[in-house]
Amino acid sequence: MNCRDFKDIADSYLSNELLVETNHDILQHLESCSSCRIELAGRRDLRERLRSAIKNAPKSQMNPGFALRMESYLREQAFGKQRVWNFTVSKAVFAGMASVLLIALVIGFVTTRSSPPLTAGIDPTPSNTFVPENLWYERASFIAAKHDAVDDHKHCALSHDLTEKPISLKDADKRFDNSANGLDLAVFDPLREAFGDDAKFIKAHFCIVNGRRFSHVIVEYKKNVVSVLLTLRNDGDVASGIDAVSCRSSDDLRVACFESGKYSVFVISDLAEDDNLIVAKTISASVKKHITDDAKKI
Repeated sequence: MNCRDFKDIADSYLSNELLVETNHDILQHLESCSSCRIELAGRRDLRERLRSAIKNAPKSQMNPGFALRMESYLREQAFGKQRVWNFTVSKAVFAGMASVLLIALVIGFVTTRSSPPLTAGIDPTPSNTFVPENLWYERASFIAAKHDAVDDHKHCALSHDLTEKPISLKDADKRFDNSANGLDLAVFDPLREAFGDDAKFIKAHFCIVNGRRFSHVIVEYKKNVVSVLLTLRNDGDVASGIDAVSCRSSDDLRVACFESGKYSVFVISDLAEDDNLIVAKTISASVKKHITDDAKKI
């Protein structure tokens, strides 16, 4: 799939109208094309703005006269025209019925006038991998962050050819007010407890790749280099609460990820997928506690 093909069907993808095979093609294209990830994020934002505008527009509000006529109609249907009414009781009944009807009509009107939101999409991971129901990692912002995290692992942990010199986690915590300081202990302590000599600490620092800031802890597990990268999520993104999920691989690297508070955490290596996921699950509780404790200090 090329960029032109993607743009032709991007709106159908957001509406969850495509075949599973086509969704797979789109996800593969988004993995390697930052411009289309930006395009998708822009279209999603536009749809949300249009939906909000239609919902709040004066023409979308129910006419008071229509509401009164409907109340009268419901009264007649429920009790008949000749029934003697107790005013206090019937007023409460009418108010409740009218409120329910108003809500139903407004929801129906907004739904028919607006495009449906992005829903589950498809599962791009192997069938034996745990996947959250909302597939939060299909967000364009998350895909972009994952792409940068993979670049960080390759250029920092593997080839050591960063264009900007890293700084210590402690200095990063002071300069950027993030959860960098102490992340090395939050990552390595549970690994050492769980795997003993199979896990070794290499180094930890704060680095910048593609303009994105990462707190970076590098360890060794089963003689493979593993990067644990923590970065801020985009404003407005909601944390998933998922402990660890295996994401689509990139350049023969395995990527597992979880989110906590305002951060996304990526675990990247060339381990087997199950082993990489085990590392992520082993550290997730400790890293989340570190992030939570750090937030309480503010």
